[in-house]
Amino acid sequence: MSSKHKEIKVKLQDGKYIFGTYLEGIKKDYIVILAHGFTGHKDEHIFFNAAKFLEKKGISSFRFNFYSHQPTARKFEETKISQHGEDLTLIYKYFRKKYKKVFVVGHSFGGTSILFSDTNLISGAIFWDASYISSQNSDFIMYNKITKQYICDWNTRIIIGLPFVQELKNFKDCGELIKTVVIPKLFITAGLKGEGNKKAGQEYMKKAIGEKELFNIVGADH
Repeated sequence: MSSKHKEIKVKLQDGKYIFGTYLEGIKKDYIVILAHGFTGHKDEHIFFNAAKFLEKKGISSFRFNFYSHQPTARKFEETKISQHGEDLTLIYKYFRKKYKKVFVVGHSFGGTSILFSDTNLISGAIFWDASYISSQNSDFIMYNKITKQYICDWNTRIIIGLPFVQELKNFKDCGELIKTVVIPKLFITAGLKGEGNKKAGQEYMKKAIGEKELFNIVGADH
């Protein structure tokens, strides 16, 4: 099946750019946006393979980095979740110029970021083992008094920017945020015990309004 493969960039409000990979399928009426999670990137296997799967179905996709190495891209320590949502809104607008319908799939914190985007611009959303955050969920970040940095230690130490930390400490409960998303929603959870956000998906499902569905993948991890 033929498709067009392009590396493109989308300009953001602060003059920075989002860099991503656009795969144009033969179906011209809609596109799927793939949003990565915390410390992730567009070429993780779940997004790379998802784009290839969609390509085989003739469906266009765009996978991108919220932050990356290019000089005009944002750096991880400069970002926060609500900003990712604002960036998603600009991506929706970018592709609505070409497609009648835009859909978004957000994994982990990428799913949480959808809550801060303008979902009135899209036709549906998939929350792929999305994180459920409240102000109590910042305990995975520690402050190192010696280096004077915020650190997330998941085998590899990751430096977290102050904007991200400050937002997490004052985060509005995701159960309230999901109530503002009126488009059709699918919550996918990982069924492998201790390896996913199954409880988060159940909580989202309970508090979401409108058309919604919950699907658990038995044996899957996050």
